[in-house]
Amino acid sequence: MTAAPAPSLAAIRAAHGAKRGYERCLVLSRWLFRPLGFAATWALLRLGVSSEAVSWLSALVGLSGIAALVAGSEGAGVAGLVLLALFNLLDCVDGSLARSAGTGNPYGRFLDSACGAVVDLAFWAAVGVAAFRHPAQAGAVAPSLTWLAVGGAACFLAALLLVVERAYDELLAGPWSRLAGAGPPGAIAGSDAPGSLLRQLERNLRVRETHYALLAVAWWAAALHVLLAGALVYYLARVSVTLAVYVRRGRVVRRAWR
Repeated sequence: MTAAPAPSLAAIRAAHGAKRGYERCLVLSRWLFRPLGFAATWALLRLGVSSEAVSWLSALVGLSGIAALVAGSEGAGVAGLVLLALFNLLDCVDGSLARSAGTGNPYGRFLDSACGAVVDLAFWAAVGVAAFRHPAQAGAVAPSLTWLAVGGAACFLAALLLVVERAYDELLAGPWSRLAGAGPPGAIAGSDAPGSLLRQLERNLRVRETHYALLAVAWWAAALHVLLAGALVYYLARVSVTLAVYVRRGRVVRRAWR
């Protein structure tokens, strides 16, 4: 029996349709990583590589990038940036492989999420360590230890934001949606539509490819301290606003629950 031909590039793009609405305002994903990811998916499908294998590889590449970023040498830091960009590309490819080949399954989605999270959760702490180990890249406005602490705090707040959003999705989103006709679970302001310019900017600030691009610029400009301070302010504001919105919704649900 002849094996079915591997999907064409057009079919690979079409299989991505379900995610296109969310990603259309994500500049780097839409114009750089997704097109490259489609081409890589086309090649890997013809080599018989599974999406799970790519997920494991992405974690290895991403963690290698984190390790290189916190190493002492200048060259290792640049290599870390390249590896993190490759990690982001591979993280696009594993899901694209599963959708195109029709092999999506709960384990694959779990693996994709876990392999991405292990790198994402370490990122801001790693930037703090990089600023500590490369004082020349972090200006002279504060001692190096300051940026180590700022990186750790930004890392904590980024993780806290994910926990708060997941708790809302699991516990409050359903009752709130039924009660108030709200948007999709977890969305503070509605739908996958691009929305206002401010909302588009906020969405781009949430995704890792923007973080990596900003890190590359900050590294080139010797401004890691600016990036870390900005990340701390952003995540502190985002956690505060998210908690305020979800607590207000929760109180409405509680009153209706009685």
